Amino acid sequence: MSGDLEQRIRELYDRIDRLKAERDETKRNAWRWAEKRNGIREEIRRIRLKVRDLKRKRNMINDEVKQLKILMKADRKRRREIIEKIRRLREERKRVSINKPRRSRSHLDREIEKIEWKIQTEPLPLNVEKELISRVKVLESQLEVYRRIEKLNAKIAEIRGKMYEIGRRISNYRSRISKKAAESQEFHLKMLKEIERIKELEEEAKENHQRYLEYKEKTKALSLEIKKLLDEAKTIREKIEETEKKERERKEKILQRQLVENALKKIKRGEKITFDEFKILLEKDEI
Repeated sequence: MSGDLEQRIRELYDRIDRLKAERDETKRNAWRWAEKRNGIREEIRRIRLKVRDLKRKRNMINDEVKQLKILMKADRKRRREIIEKIRRLREERKRVSINKPRRSRSHLDREIEKIEWKIQTEPLPLNVEKELISRVKVLESQLEVYRRIEKLNAKIAEIRGKMYEIGRRISNYRSRISKKAAESQEFHLKMLKEIERIKELEEEAKENHQRYLEYKEKTKALSLEIKKLLDEAKTIREKIEETEKKERERKEKILQRQLVENALKKIKRGEKITFDEFKILLEKDEI
């Protein structure tokens, strides 16, 4: 029976060795899948930082676009105000032009100069001089219409120059906004592409993690199986040791009985017994 149990222990340890080898391989596989998963997670972390940077740049450009739109809106408002002001000045010029003399300004200037020269250089009767002075005043009032029209034209030209300058700024804003919007769109598309890549990697990392868990669970199952077999081997070993102990005790009892019988025979024959024989006779209450 002991031989059968020893054979069973050898079989158990052979099985344990095979299971340990399988468990070690399973652990290595679990580690490999964990390494792949961790590598992908690191790549995801790196891409997320890249996405964050792309988003930051896109938002900075969007803020610039917002600011440019605010400036452009303000200039458009100013241009509308200027256009309205030009319209009012033109209406005023139109009203003034109603009183515009038939004769040209140069003709009026020459006539005034001619009269003033005559007053200054010729001796004139008082009534004639007064008449000429009155004539100059009339001509001056007619000339004032031209002056007012010229002032209005100058004002319109000045304001129109400001309007053209504002128009150039608006055109510049529009061009810059268009360029910035294209840059923002480029960063946005890059960001979406990286986000899509993150989704793909997350799915891959999830699959790798699942494989890792499968191998980890298998490793756990193998460890439990090994423990079960070790416990069985231990139980059998304890059983063998218990059997061997009982066998030793049985043989020891037989030996002691033989020693007692031999010692008693010696005493009957009047022979001397040894100290060990005397000791065992005392222990067995034979003397």
